[in-house]
Amino acid sequence: MTPVSWIIYLFAMGVHAAMNQGFTNHPTVVKVFRNDSVLLPCDVQDLGVQTRVKWWGKGILLADSDDPRLVTPERIHLWYNGSLLISNLQPEDTGEYVCQASRPTPWGYVTHVHDIQVMYPPSIRPVPESGELEVNLKEEVDMECLANGVPAPVVSWWTKEGEIPLLTNRPRLRFYADHRNRSGEYTCIASNGIGDSVSATIDLRIKYKPEIIVHKPWVHASPGIRTQLDCRVIAWPEAEVEWYFMNKTVSYSSRIVKHSIGHNHSLVIRNVITKDYGFYLCRASNSLGITEAAIELSGVANPAVFKEAKSISKTAYNFIWEVDCYTPIVEYQFSFRQYRKYIHEGPLRASTTTTHKWHKLYIPSGSNAIGPVHARSFNLTGLAEATHYEAFVVSRNRYGSSRPSKVIRFATEGAPPDAEDYYKTIDVVPDEKINTVIQMASMSQQSSTENNGCSCVMKKNIAFVLSFSLFLSSMRL
Repeated sequence: MTPVSWIIYLFAMGVHAAMNQGFTNHPTVVKVFRNDSVLLPCDVQDLGVQTRVKWWGKGILLADSDDPRLVTPERIHLWYNGSLLISNLQPEDTGEYVCQASRPTPWGYVTHVHDIQVMYPPSIRPVPESGELEVNLKEEVDMECLANGVPAPVVSWWTKEGEIPLLTNRPRLRFYADHRNRSGEYTCIASNGIGDSVSATIDLRIKYKPEIIVHKPWVHASPGIRTQLDCRVIAWPEAEVEWYFMNKTVSYSSRIVKHSIGHNHSLVIRNVITKDYGFYLCRASNSLGITEAAIELSGVANPAVFKEAKSISKTAYNFIWEVDCYTPIVEYQFSFRQYRKYIHEGPLRASTTTTHKWHKLYIPSGSNAIGPVHARSFNLTGLAEATHYEAFVVSRNRYGSSRPSKVIRFATEGAPPDAEDYYKTIDVVPDEKINTVIQMASMSQQSSTENNGCSCVMKKNIAFVLSFSLFLSSMRL
C-alpha cells in the first residue's frame, strides 16, 4: 500500500471512530422567569437518516421520540425537530436538561446540555419562626433569616437606629447581650433584583433582674399633708413591686395606697403622721433576682439654697438663701472658713489648697412662718480684706437638722480673681472640725407675709450685722 493510501485509510478510520464515539457540548445556561415557557433545541444535522431523540431532566427521562409508550409530563412537549418545550416554569424546574440524538452506525450520537435557572423574587423565613427570641443578659444572641430566591438574595439587618454595619452578606446574626438596651426589633431584608424586597422581624427580649431608679431618695413632708414616694422599675420579665417599712410589708389602707403606671410605681401617703417618718424600701423581683432601693421620708427641712451673695464692703458680705420646709425653721447654722488656692507656675504647673477650720454661727430664724418657702438675708462682717472664703448653711426645725447646703465660695474686695472658684456653689462634704464662733442670743425680728395661703419669709428682710472684727483678726494671714 502506497503512502497516500495509508493516509486516506487512517483518515477514514478516524472519521468512523469519531462518529461512533459521540459528542457532548458544554452546558448552556438559560435564565427564565417563573411562569414563563422555554424551548430547548436539540440541534442535529439532517443527514437523511433516522434520528432518535431522548430528553432527560434532572436525571429523569422525560421524552423519547421512538417510544410512544412513554408518557410525557403535562407541561412538557417534544417537537418533531427534537426541541423540548417546557411551559409554566416553576422554581423546582431549575436544573440540567440533556438531549441525546442518536443515529445508526457509523454516525453515533450527539448530546446537548441546557442548564435552566428559574428566577423568582426572594422569600424569607425568620429563625425562630415565632419571630420572638428571649435570652438572659450576658448570654449569646443567635438569630437567622433563611432567604430563598434566584439569584441568591442579599440579606441586610436593621434596627430602629438604622442598618447594622456588617462586612459581608450575613443571613445569621450573632452577638452577646451585653446590655439590656440591645432589646428590640431586628428586621432582616432580602433582595435579589427580582420583584420587591421582603422582610421579617425578630423581637429580641433580653431578660435581666430588676433595675430601680429613684430620683428623690429623700422626701420632706410635715404632718397633715399628702406626700408621694416614687421609684421607676425596669425589668424583663416584668417585676413584682412591693413596698416595705421598718422591715415589714406596708399595710395598705385608704390613707396609704400604692399606684403603678407602666414602669412607674408610687406609694401615696395621705395625712402624714410622725410615725410615717423613716426609711421605705421599693423592692422589685422577677425570676432573675431581687433589687431594692431606699427612700427616706423625713420631717427635717430640705437643704438650703443660696440665692444671692454680694460684697457690701471690704470686710463684709451679704447672703440670701431659701429653705423649702413645711414647718417653721428654729435656727440656721452658718459655717464659714478661709480658703486659699495657690497656683505654682513653672514647667510643671500645679495647684494646692490651704484651708482653715470651720467656724459656726447660730442664727435664729426670726419667724414662725409655716412655709413652704423660708428666705433669710444675713450680713457676715469682720472679714479680712482680699481673702477667699467658703461657707454653707444647715437649717434646723423641730424634727432635727437638715443636710448641709452646697458650699459657696466667695472673696472679699481686693482678692486676686479666679473665675474657677469664686461666687459658685459646689458639692463639698465639710469635715467635722467646726468651731463655734458665737451663740446669737437675740436678733431683730423679720417680717413675713401670706402668699397663696402660705406664710413665706420675705427675701428683702432686715439684715443681721455681725461684727467679729476682733475675733477674725486672729484668723487673718
